[in-house]
Amino acid sequence: MSTTRGGLLAITHKRSEPLSLAPVSAYCRITFIDRGEKTVEDAIADLEDVERLRADIISNQHGPDKQAELLVKYYGTLSAMDLRFPVSKDPSHINDLSFVWWDAFKTSKKEKQQNVNFERCAILFNLAALHSQVGIDQDRTTSGGLLAACKKFQEAAGVFAHIKDHVAMRMDAPQPLDVSPDSSRMLEQLMLAQAQECVFEKAMNEKKSEGVCARLGKQCMLFYQEVVQIITGGPLGGHLEKSWLNHLRAKVLYFSAESELLMAEAEKKKDETNIGPQIARLRHADIKIKEAEKASKSANNFIAEATKTLSQVCDQRLRKAVKENETIYLESVPDYASIPQISEACMVKPTPQGDLAKVAADVFVGLVPDSSAKVVSKYTELVDALIKAEKAKLSGCQTENDQKMKELEVVGLLSALDAGSGDNLAHVLPETLRQKVAEVNSFGGVSHCFELAKELQGLRNVGTQMLNQAEQELEREASEDAAERERHGDKWAIPASATLTSTLTNSISDFRGKIQTARESDRSTLQQLEQPESPILLLETGTMVKKCPHLARPMVSVGAADPAAAAAALRAAATNLDGIQARGAQLEERLSETKFKDNILPQLMSSSDSEEKIFEEQLKKYEPLKASVAEICTAHTAAIANLVKAHSDFVSCYDLNEYRSQCTAYQTQISHALEVYKQIQSNFEKGVSFYTSLQDAIEGLKMQCGDFCLTRKMQRDDYSRQLAYAGHQQQQQQQYQQAAQQYQQQYQQPPPPQQQHQQQHYPPQQQYQQPPQHQGYPPAAAGYTQPPQPQHPGYPPVLNQQMPPPQQAYPQQQHYGLGQATAQMGQMHVSPAQYPPQQTYPPPPPPQG
Repeated sequence: MSTTRGGLLAITHKRSEPLSLAPVSAYCRITFIDRGEKTVEDAIADLEDVERLRADIISNQHGPDKQAELLVKYYGTLSAMDLRFPVSKDPSHINDLSFVWWDAFKTSKKEKQQNVNFERCAILFNLAALHSQVGIDQDRTTSGGLLAACKKFQEAAGVFAHIKDHVAMRMDAPQPLDVSPDSSRMLEQLMLAQAQECVFEKAMNEKKSEGVCARLGKQCMLFYQEVVQIITGGPLGGHLEKSWLNHLRAKVLYFSAESELLMAEAEKKKDETNIGPQIARLRHADIKIKEAEKASKSANNFIAEATKTLSQVCDQRLRKAVKENETIYLESVPDYASIPQISEACMVKPTPQGDLAKVAADVFVGLVPDSSAKVVSKYTELVDALIKAEKAKLSGCQTENDQKMKELEVVGLLSALDAGSGDNLAHVLPETLRQKVAEVNSFGGVSHCFELAKELQGLRNVGTQMLNQAEQELEREASEDAAERERHGDKWAIPASATLTSTLTNSISDFRGKIQTARESDRSTLQQLEQPESPILLLETGTMVKKCPHLARPMVSVGAADPAAAAAALRAAATNLDGIQARGAQLEERLSETKFKDNILPQLMSSSDSEEKIFEEQLKKYEPLKASVAEICTAHTAAIANLVKAHSDFVSCYDLNEYRSQCTAYQTQISHALEVYKQIQSNFEKGVSFYTSLQDAIEGLKMQCGDFCLTRKMQRDDYSRQLAYAGHQQQQQQQYQQAAQQYQQQYQQPPPPQQQHQQQHYPPQQQYQQPPQHQGYPPAAAGYTQPPQPQHPGYPPVLNQQMPPPQQAYPQQQHYGLGQATAQMGQMHVSPAQYPPQQTYPPPPPPQG
């Protein structure tokens, strides 16, 4: 799920206030009176048109196309004004005209400058903001809308690039932050990121291959990452709202995760069996998208929803890949750092703004001759060549400095002197090893293993509790069966519970044995983790810093210099070089600033000297800068020689061979600790998967026990009702016989044959008939009542017939067999044969020395 439809940013335009160009008109009347009255009046009329054009622009009442046209026209007019009317604080210039604009990011902050270039920056900023707003308004659910939005974002990037390269440096200091070079560069990269995101979304909609989409997404991540670095690396970090930074960080993490997710899918389609790199990419994507979920909480709601959806997809695919690997492929999962990185595919660039380089030719026509423009161009070329040569000298010094510092390992040696300093780790451990340690600590480090151990214990307890419940159900059923058997004696013909539950109890015992075996393995792994001298404790940040090797001062100095003095001299030499390089960087900025502020046109228009003389006078302003460059180069050469000598003295005082041996041993210990950590973590993760699957199997067994007990209870209840009904019938038969005997004794005659037949076959069947009604039988005094008619033929059974055993009345109970338990176990994610794991931890490194 992409974020383009609701997760892109539009730039808000800058606000201004009306401006009067009366000071410019006054300057025009004084300065250009020699050009003729008509020329001056035409120029003043042009200035009035410019004033109305500006008022029309800041009212912002036109459509996007018309507004963009007016902005470009006004910018060209400003360029023409800048060539003819110098506006600055200089007393000889127009110093009573100020341009006022409100900050685009802090809308309550107002900035003003007596500089046309500030006005030009503000106009270009609004033009770029307009392009971004038009891009946001496109229907980005269609390919055509995405292409249109992409084009507008690239145009906005081109305008911001023009501000950065041609206008921003010419403003007065301090430069307003929203139109500063850093802000322009940040906004340029932001527009390119959003344009690239449109390309990415279009490729996804058109079902391009996962590999192509992954490369496009990787470039999106790089663009957004550059934006975040610019903001956090300068004053913009405190100038922009926090929601901006949260939004952009979420974008970086989102595209980092999605590109890895897509590349994993592409690799799966290419070679399904090579699942190890796929899992490594999915794990990295899972880490990034979970970080994105945290960052997106303070960002756009659409991004938060998109991040949540992608997190669910990533989690599902990771679980599926891990399960397939554990059950089918059994491939080892490499480190993410060792797999090929995704190569980015940049499909966007800033659109060149050729119209902005054009100076309006229909205003102030009579004030500047055509020859002046050619002279200005020639002078600009001379200045460019001078600046390029001086910057090349400074760049050469910087390159030599970097090479020498790296060759002599100065930074690493000085860091090694500070015992317990975390900075030394960056020089002792190689980059790949530091990344592995950082990855371990990102998961929680050693504490993560303890959390897994607690999770294992909880899963074991749940499994044991479920077995206890199943066993208690069987015991309760057996107790109830025994009570009924004791109550009814020989009449209770249902089989005893013990004859039916053997397979269930055996399955319970089998599961208990598996849990006990796994418990012993977990205890062994936990003991390895809890050892006071466990290797993985070295991976904790504090322990790593504490045990990191450092250069100790030798007991007996073998060099010509004192060790402390040699170390101080080397540190001072390195600091001196850093200071020289800082001065060089400042000098580069001064060269650029002087070049951008260099405007020869007023001198050309007011001086009658020759072109060469004017050039000579104007280029003199660069002589102090050239002298400073030469001074820095000389100081740099001396500082390099001093550094080499200080390094030689330092090496003679300290045993670097012993220190490097300690570093090698330390690296070996860290590598061994990582191997042990991964083994322990793998064992615990397998245990979690094992117990989770075991719970499913135990749940099936528990359900079988419950079904068995419920069926047995229904059998007992039904059989009890049969016995009770049979007893009731027998009691009524006895009462009937007693009444018949009383009747015979009273009338001294034998019972009729029909009654004899009934006495022999009682209880009566469906053919039962009432006794004869003559002679007042049965007598009322006897209190005899007619027995009830049987409701079901053949039930209850007659007295001279045995009760049918439950096996005849009910189907035989289905036993829970061992095959069913095995089937349940076969469905587990981790098979019993794979867990508990073999305790094969890597051997510790050999002792050093």
